[in-house]
Amino acid sequence: MPDAQRNAGITEGTYLKRRDLLKRREFMSLLGGVGVAGALGARARLVHAQQTSLAVTELRAGLHLISGAGGNVVARSATGAVVLVDSGSADSATALRALLSERFTAAPVTILFNTHWHPDHTGGNDTLVGDRPATIVAHENTRLWMSTEFDVEWEDKHYERRARESWPNKTFFTSDKQPLTVEFGGEAIRYGHLLEAHTDGDIYVQFPDSNVIVAGGVVTAGRYPLIDYITGGWIGGMADATTKLLGMMDAETLVVPDLGPVQRRADLEAQVTMLQTVRERIEGIALQGRGVEDMVAEAITKEFDARYAGDSARFIEHAYESMWWSRLRGIVA
Repeated sequence: MPDAQRNAGITEGTYLKRRDLLKRREFMSLLGGVGVAGALGARARLVHAQQTSLAVTELRAGLHLISGAGGNVVARSATGAVVLVDSGSADSATALRALLSERFTAAPVTILFNTHWHPDHTGGNDTLVGDRPATIVAHENTRLWMSTEFDVEWEDKHYERRARESWPNKTFFTSDKQPLTVEFGGEAIRYGHLLEAHTDGDIYVQFPDSNVIVAGGVVTAGRYPLIDYITGGWIGGMADATTKLLGMMDAETLVVPDLGPVQRRADLEAQVTMLQTVRERIEGIALQGRGVEDMVAEAITKEFDARYAGDSARFIEHAYESMWWSRLRGIVA
């Protein structure tokens, strides 16, 4: 059994069941004996479509959003050094390193936050840090996923262990002492865990002086979010994480999503409403003994489709799968 699952407290028997996708009858018992139909066969990819060039937008004074590198990257420079939130994809890493060197006069990256393990947000870790000493900050679950090999069945993909140089070297667990802080250029940058949402290792990074929050995969812009239930994400946790972010915001706060333009408070309020509504509808249909095909056929996301582009059927499937996986893990009673 891979180390990430073992260290997360998953038993060998539970892991083997996961590898077989747990069979529908197990979920039937988790729902009190109600039968649920099989999931859709469509597959998706974690890595978003790559943009052709890098673009830099100044969010607030001294804080920059870099798009086109895979996932969004946020950079701030001070005192001859650079702090980054996420590192984009491996394919974009060389171009991103060149842009940072030009933009910030070859200042080294001394602090790099990883908002979660997905390769479009961590693929540039080793290239951007290079052989210079740097602190790579992430939740411990992110380090575990990056330091082991495992399968993501819905993606039909096997992930190899990442190079040690790319692993986070400053990690934390969920704690009542959050938010945690790190000093950079006279600012106390805050960060903390968002529990099981997009994955089980999501974190936010907050720049209080700029009133900017980087939310990673927990917040999306103009499309349905990806719930990676294999590595611990679930729809209820994503709604809770979005609500937590709302509690940190005011009317002027900018939130950087995983990809695309910055979001405002109204965008996160809309996301919470969508997630909570879809969850309730999935539960209602599942408890009637019906499955994903019925949820898709009844268009349970129809009033949200105009706002959230993309594959609504995939979103419904992942949301549904995430709910019974969360019950297996004991996240939900």
